[in-house]
Amino acid sequence: MNLYDVIQFPVLTEKAELLRQNNVYAFVVNSKANKTLVKQAVKEIYGVVPVKVNIMNTLAKGKRNKFGIGYKSDNKKAYVYLDKKDKIELFEGV
Repeated sequence: MNLYDVIQFPVLTEKAELLRQNNVYAFVVNSKANKTLVKQAVKEIYGVVPVKVNIMNTLAKGKRNKFGIGYKSDNKKAYVYLDKKDKIELFEGV
C-alpha cells in the first residue's frame, strides 16, 4: 500500500480541536491500515515523528430516509500523538 493512500483526510470536529491543543491529531485512514503504516505515513507526509498512534474503528450508523433505513459508511480513525515541540502545519490555519 502506498503511504500517501493511508491517510485519507483530517478530522475537523470540536473534539479533534480540543485534542489538537495537546498535540494529538486525528485522521481518517484507510480501512486496511495499521499503526505502523499510519506512523510511517505521518513521518513521510508531514515530516514529524509520532510518539504514539491509536486506531479506532467506527461502525456504520443507520440513517432513516423515505425508503427505509440507509447506512453511512464504516471508517477507521487514527489519533496521532506528537512530541511537545512538533506541530503539523496543515492545521494552523483551521
